[in-house]
Amino acid sequence: MRSEKVDSKLSASKMEAASLCPAYFQANKQFTWQGNKDSANEGTIRHDNEENQVPLDDIENDERRLCAFRCRVAIKECREKVFGVDVDRCVVAREARYWYDESWSGQLDYMERLGETVFIADYKTLHGSHTPAPDNVQLLAQAILVIKNHEDVENVYAALIEPFNNPTYTTVKYSKEFLEKKAEWLEEVVAKSYASDPERIFGSKQCKWCSALYVCPTARSHLFSCLNNK
Repeated sequence: MRSEKVDSKLSASKMEAASLCPAYFQANKQFTWQGNKDSANEGTIRHDNEENQVPLDDIENDERRLCAFRCRVAIKECREKVFGVDVDRCVVAREARYWYDESWSGQLDYMERLGETVFIADYKTLHGSHTPAPDNVQLLAQAILVIKNHEDVENVYAALIEPFNNPTYTTVKYSKEFLEKKAEWLEEVVAKSYASDPERIFGSKQCKWCSALYVCPTARSHLFSCLNNK
């Protein structure tokens, strides 16, 4: 179960939405989600299978088993590309949580390290598409957490694992210098999110999973504008 400290702060998984709408974080703290959580619950089960490396034969549901198999093939291919012949010397951590000072945090589905090089991966185990790794703000935020907490790391390789898409994964490589510059941008995103009266900005990405969508005056104004223009 997530701690109150974690829930009271922004997370890497919400950073893209927060960057698009500064009010997103506080809105979701104030209002509860009105729809069902079946998809979220299914995603949690599939993540748990990977966190615990549940044997494929022990996964009874066919689609969950296929999901696990493809995730593991993708991880194997990625880590071999990053570490090559040294792959067996690496240290693996699953579901590790890191903090950016006390400001925000992120939980990494998969992290592997050898010396100054780190490989991280985030699983998107349901059907549907997500922003590819090179432009994925969640992965960027997670990579920033890595260098924040491991100052001797120079390069972070990151993969977005989507077992039901083609390709099943996309990748990106970050340098420490690049991540340090992007960290300054995320500090601004977080500051705006924690402001006393954050700006509300309508948009399909941030509004899709916002608990306050049904009471948001900005979203309502956009809707009426679209209706009036028909």
